[in-house]
Amino acid sequence: MTKEEMFRMNKSVLIIEDHRNSMEMLVQIVESVDRSVGIKTVSNEGDAYIMAFKNKIALFLVDVVLNPSNPGDVSGMNFAYRIRKTDQYRYTPIIFVTALEDSKLYAYSDIHCYYYLEKPFDRDKAVQVISEALKFPQTRTEFHDVFFRKDSIFYKRDISEVVYIENTRLKQIVHLVDGKLELQYKPCKIILMEIQSERLLQCSRNLIVNKDYIDLIDPVSRYIKLKDGYGQIDIGISFKKKFMREIRNG
Repeated sequence: MTKEEMFRMNKSVLIIEDHRNSMEMLVQIVESVDRSVGIKTVSNEGDAYIMAFKNKIALFLVDVVLNPSNPGDVSGMNFAYRIRKTDQYRYTPIIFVTALEDSKLYAYSDIHCYYYLEKPFDRDKAVQVISEALKFPQTRTEFHDVFFRKDSIFYKRDISEVVYIENTRLKQIVHLVDGKLELQYKPCKIILMEIQSERLLQCSRNLIVNKDYIDLIDPVSRYIKLKDGYGQIDIGISFKKKFMREIRNG
């Protein structure tokens, strides 16, 4: 199985650093924290924007000065300021890596960076900070009550408790974190319209999955492995293209 054949729902880190030795050290540190993390590297502001919007980044490591030949350069800070204004990266942790002494207060007050590593940085401290940042929630928690009707009874659950929803010929089965709920059959399209949650994606004619429970996607063999031992489900051949596009778009 090649990397291209397997799409894992892990996190990616974007390192924006113009100094080769510093970049290599940061790559080594991130790998020591979590080898499953995807690492992207660029050396300038323009490439950073392209990489950020081609991928789903969970943590930015940003050198403030990316063009030292330009007096007063703070292009890394400019990148962070602009990326923070996008909905996609409004809450994504940003760690600044710089030798500038006066950038610390500016970074915290205007951009709300997660942390500030001053060059030359302490490796143990960098490991600690990056490890903590990768656990930081990327978005505000979505509290979304869902009501499922069985006969004349309504069952209230939070969207975070729904792992996936399966339709058979005769019934709808809601797979929850603590069991199953069997209901009257209803087309997936109607279910999605009624629930109205961006967490739920239709992956086949009869399956809807909560993307928070996706661990791994194999688009070649067309299956999804779910987290926490909830098994695996299929991806419908006619749904594959749209499903993968929705996954990549976050």
